[in-house]
Amino acid sequence: MLGRPSPDGAGSTGSDDFAGVRSYQPGDPLRHLAWRQIARLDPELGGQLVTKHFEGGTVDELVLDFDTLPAHLDVELRLARMARWVLEAEQRALPYGFILGRIRYPVALGTAHQAACLRALALYGLPEEPA
Repeated sequence: MLGRPSPDGAGSTGSDDFAGVRSYQPGDPLRHLAWRQIARLDPELGGQLVTKHFEGGTVDELVLDFDTLPAHLDVELRLARMARWVLEAEQRALPYGFILGRIRYPVALGTAHQAACLRALALYGLPEEPA
């Protein structure tokens, strides 16, 4: 799960000066999860939750982007990690965007968004049906 600023700055709140990361603690704002660091911690388990700290300004939107996962991980592991992040974001009621190749879903939350993201992951690499 990776944060990426929205192009128009919409939805940004909080602060913009990055101050560091620490282990996630209950009550930390979920939008401050440091997904890039989480992805790098443990290739098989997906890492531990860590929180970004900011001072002043705006916060990046949360976007799950397959292409930003470490390239050395095999495709199945990256797909599994994306699926885990979708489920975790939904469980924590944390709105997220989703990017998987040409598939791009805007920031949202809910069962329809979750189902669309998980379906895209499940069908990844299969030939597309003619329209």
